[in-house]
Amino acid sequence: MAIITFTSDFGTRDHYVAAVKAKIFNYNQNIQVIDISHNVEHFNVAHGAFILSAVFRDFPKGTVHLVAVNSLSDNGDKYVAVRLEDHFFVGTDNGIFSLLSDKTPIAVELIYDKNVSQTFPEKNIFAFAAVSLASGKNLYDLGPTLQPASLKKMINRKLKVTKNAIEGNVAHVDNYGNVITNISKKVFDDTRKDRQVNISFGREEFDTVHSIYHQADSGDCVIVFNDLGNLEIAIKNGNASQLMGLHFDSPVRINFYPEE
Repeated sequence: MAIITFTSDFGTRDHYVAAVKAKIFNYNQNIQVIDISHNVEHFNVAHGAFILSAVFRDFPKGTVHLVAVNSLSDNGDKYVAVRLEDHFFVGTDNGIFSLLSDKTPIAVELIYDKNVSQTFPEKNIFAFAAVSLASGKNLYDLGPTLQPASLKKMINRKLKVTKNAIEGNVAHVDNYGNVITNISKKVFDDTRKDRQVNISFGREEFDTVHSIYHQADSGDCVIVFNDLGNLEIAIKNGNASQLMGLHFDSPVRINFYPEE
């Protein structure tokens, strides 16, 4: 069965998610639509890219990903379909696709009826393109080819790494209030070299990285490398984001001792 995933900053209060799905099913009732998230921070392209990049590779190759994050960002932004790492993406060329992978994309600009409403492109433009790709239509049949260099580019916030420290940021706060950073286990291990650690964020400092959540007592802070391989800060049976004042892009620093 063909799969379309759906990621947006719509939230779940309004009818927008259902309207896009209804349009998809009107085109093809046999397509399976899987929601990744509709709680991307409003207009936050970097946050949407983090959530999508965390999971899109887990889907079968050939999956189509409909992306509706800040879709009306700029009058000059094109509506595009992109092939990247053997997956297809449909959305606005607002820089989000450049944050998903370092691989070179293949992209086309979507051809659509200029008379359709431009206030809801996710329903009136993206749904048709996504269904077309999921139904086996060739990418190049959707519109003229775009040169990769013409796609809008954004740069993920980079880690600052020295011999004795790593400076990163919060990339996502999940539904439990767990705080996920952009600090990977590989960078941590390569820099640590079996030294002691001091992890600081806000007014807090900790010197232990746990293996599993249950190594901390209820109400205590637990710091682990999660399934994505990213450093995660949590409160056992609590909300780390609220209790520690950590939000998207908050700084997190790790110092290693003794210094080299």
